[in-house]
Amino acid sequence: MTNRPKKTLTQLKLALAYVRLSLIPEDSPEASVSLASIASCEIRMVRVPEADLDRVPLFWLELFDHNTKTAIDSFCCHQIKDAAPIFDDFVALAGELGLTADDE
Repeated sequence: MTNRPKKTLTQLKLALAYVRLSLIPEDSPEASVSLASIASCEIRMVRVPEADLDRVPLFWLELFDHNTKTAIDSFCCHQIKDAAPIFDDFVALAGELGLTADDE
């Protein structure tokens, strides 16, 4: 049996977050959208300034620890469908670190 409904819901969540991210003005200091809160951590979608890369990605996914103010992991995403398994991996990584998910 496949996990297609969960994958589809994750892709929808990512697509909606990308729309919200796209609506943030380019000159805004806020260039991220929260996807999930996991204990002291947050999974968020981050816009990349176009000048940063030759082949500009749509966004980065980032697992950020608010206690240490550092990124635990991040991943460059060129397509929404590629971001879904990364999101799931970040949730699992947070779980392995002994954290519990508040919002998935």
